[in-house]
Amino acid sequence: MSAMTPETTNTSPAGNSYDDGYTDGELAAITRLSSARVHARASMADMYDPLYAQGLIDGYLHAIAVNAAHAEKEQTA
Repeated sequence: MSAMTPETTNTSPAGNSYDDGYTDGELAAITRLSSARVHARASMADMYDPLYAQGLIDGYLHAIAVNAAHAEKEQTA
């Protein structure tokens, strides 16, 4: 009997967890996930993958800012 060695897998071809987190953050904003839940996810992820956690927050904030700008533009038009 041999022991199995755990392997890590990349979620993206480039293996860039920041980009993965950024995309997840944008999707969280699009699906109207609350800020408290996004920050809780980022807090939990930060222990294991700080780049993913930073990308998650950055993507969320970017999508919120873009949506706010579109809403403001529609109000003034």
